[in-house]
Amino acid sequence: MFLSFIPAWLACCLLFGTSPRQTVLKKPLPVISSRLIAVILLGAMLLQLFMNLPTVSALITGFALVCCFLPLITLISAYKKYYLVLASFLVCVLSIALAVMEGGL
Repeated sequence: MFLSFIPAWLACCLLFGTSPRQTVLKKPLPVISSRLIAVILLGAMLLQLFMNLPTVSALITGFALVCCFLPLITLISAYKKYYLVLASFLVCVLSIALAVMEGGL
């Protein structure tokens, strides 16, 4: 279940990267391709959640992840690019570590 955090985080980073107001990248990411990849990543997140949770719980959890990660990425990126990279690293490492402790790998 914790492995679903990684595609959710990456999808939210892509959605944030398409904004013309973001300051992390020099220019925004292409909108259509980024949104398409974000939808694929969100589908992978939901698929991972569906394997571990009932349908309604998986949908609520997926919605909550996206609703938490989007503002978090916005707040972190207001500082330095280093903090966004560090937060991404922490999300990935903690997700993998929690999945291993859970016995999901």
